[in-house]
Amino acid sequence: MQEKGDSPPRPSSLACLACRRRHVKCDALMPACTRCRTNDTECQYVRSKRGLRKNTRNTSPQLIDENVFSTVPDTFPDWLDDAAFSTDRTLDAKSFFQPLDDSTIQELPIPEDTLVALQEPELVTPEVAYDPMIQLYYQNFHLSHPVVIPRKALNSPLCYLIPPALLSIMRYIGAHYYSNPSLRQEFRREAFDSLSDPTMQDGFKVQALLLLAVIDHSNGDEKSSHRLVQTASTLALEIGLNNSCFARENSYGHSAMEESWRRTYWELYVVDGLLAAFREQSSFRLYRQPTDIQLPCAEKLYNYDSVIPTGQTLDDLQNNWTLGESFSTFAYRISAVQNLGAVLELNRSLDCNLESQIETVDAHLASSLMSLPPLHGDGHDSSSHDEMIFQAQMILYLALIYLHHPRSSMRFASFNANPPTSCTRIKPIEGSGSELTRTQSLDLHSHKLIRAADSLSGLATLPSAIHHRTPFFTCALAMCMIVHTAALLIVGDSGREEGVKARIQLSIGSLKTLGKIWPLSQNVRLQMVDMYKAVVRK
Repeated sequence: MQEKGDSPPRPSSLACLACRRRHVKCDALMPACTRCRTNDTECQYVRSKRGLRKNTRNTSPQLIDENVFSTVPDTFPDWLDDAAFSTDRTLDAKSFFQPLDDSTIQELPIPEDTLVALQEPELVTPEVAYDPMIQLYYQNFHLSHPVVIPRKALNSPLCYLIPPALLSIMRYIGAHYYSNPSLRQEFRREAFDSLSDPTMQDGFKVQALLLLAVIDHSNGDEKSSHRLVQTASTLALEIGLNNSCFARENSYGHSAMEESWRRTYWELYVVDGLLAAFREQSSFRLYRQPTDIQLPCAEKLYNYDSVIPTGQTLDDLQNNWTLGESFSTFAYRISAVQNLGAVLELNRSLDCNLESQIETVDAHLASSLMSLPPLHGDGHDSSSHDEMIFQAQMILYLALIYLHHPRSSMRFASFNANPPTSCTRIKPIEGSGSELTRTQSLDLHSHKLIRAADSLSGLATLPSAIHHRTPFFTCALAMCMIVHTAALLIVGDSGREEGVKARIQLSIGSLKTLGKIWPLSQNVRLQMVDMYKAVVRK
């Protein structure tokens, strides 16, 4: 009998595989635990690999350190109540808590080179797929930025390759989608501290820097976001991430990991281009960077851990996509950013005779939009959309706005505007003496500018949940607000004026919804509302 003052007996750190998969306590009796004997099920234990740093060739690839499961709680923390999985977050708890498939773990062996990584004291286990914040990450953010290995791959030995530092960042991102916003601050310190982890490989560090750059931008920290993406780009080029051999040589023989490395570079390419556009004065560093990396495969193949390399390169995308060749939706997203880069270079040009180049780029943007695959995929479910095609459309409409705004007479629209945000440097001229009037006709660039803004804001009307979309949609909506607010000053008939106001209200409502997750959306919405009120009072 335990005497007063004695500490209670500690539960055994050893547990059989059956109990671990069901997240229940195990008394670790040999040769079979009580629960397995009661249920008449097979009881298996795994041997420890602690101290194994030599003779790894004679080690069975199925061995798993018995101590890696000791940190997995039997139940989820108290703060993770049912609110995290409420219907307003459109989270499917049933899909989260699927039992592990024994065959999945057995079918994918751990490569010999991976055994060295398994000997570290802190290990990642398949149970990480059931971590609440990791679940929120995959359910919400991964759809828009599919860089790290798919969640399905976490149910295999491939999970051992993921460093704990990267998981800390994924948890921090997932916390943004939890109903209690204060929770994200608890994960933020650990996420940024993880960047100094000396054991994290350079490839994973690029992923970590990239993810944090997206999040810091979405939290309104422009300087940190710019610094992080530049650091990630520098490191990526130093380690040769832009060369096809990197993905092959650092995949440990796993097609999903090889695809993840390819996607890491292309995602960095996309984020670098978007942040360059939002900042305007900064260059698109990776735009002219040579690369022979294959384009990403289809999203369904990747997310189901059934990667089939495309064998297609950026040159194929540039030369053959108008000839009917099929590409993944991620590839069309890359092409859209490449078009955006062409616009940014054109806008920085000091050449006075650019009309022919402007017409060429404008025609290419229009043809790119018409050549995109359907937004709703196969069309069987109109309530969902392909996020990669959504972003491709968003980026192409942004490119049209950036192309026509500097050349439109609407840029002289005068109204009181707040200082530019990290979303845009575009600011209407105040007190210029060249204000447009409601009787003045719009030039061709202004018509194209308004039409692009109309189409871009229309993406907010899709029936799928808006919080599943990329946080960069905040800046797209801010661009729409600027264009539509300027248009409100000069539209002549009341019918068009009401239509413009409806577009503005749509953008404001969308920013309000996104503001529940991303602080930048809150700030942008307040600034845009003030700008709109200033125009209405005129």
